[in-house]
Amino acid sequence: MRTALVVLILCCPLRDLAAQDTTLAPGARLRVTSGHRVPYIETGRYYALTDTTLVLSRDTILLPLPLADISRVEVSRGRKPGIVGGVVGLLLGAAAGGVIACTANRDDYGVFCGGQDDTKLVIGAAIGGAAGAALGALIFRRERWAEVDLRRH
Repeated sequence: MRTALVVLILCCPLRDLAAQDTTLAPGARLRVTSGHRVPYIETGRYYALTDTTLVLSRDTILLPLPLADISRVEVSRGRKPGIVGGVVGLLLGAAAGGVIACTANRDDYGVFCGGQDDTKLVIGAAIGGAAGAALGALIFRRERWAEVDLRRH
């Protein structure tokens, strides 16, 4: 079994494996690059494909695109969490958690935020950072696209 997997990976790079798995199912989200002189991008749901036209739907509107003008078609592979959003969320969450914990960290001598025990500060920054990273990664998700060869369909 391992030999077959190694042969499959060596003969077909991962990029080709992802491209082979792309199929146009009704309702699939597509991103179409059209135009020769000035390229523009149309995004919508797959509706139909004829010999001369690719039809996308946007809510109740059907958008026919001539195949002669299309330079690239990509199908959505779903959305994944954004790394940049997660990092920004981590930093902002850690800062906010540290500030909140700092207000609760008064020691016996009345020293504000830098007292004898900084455990609350560290825990607050860690919890705030984890919550901020998760929230940032989920809010700022990126859509993954895989190229489709219309000649196969």
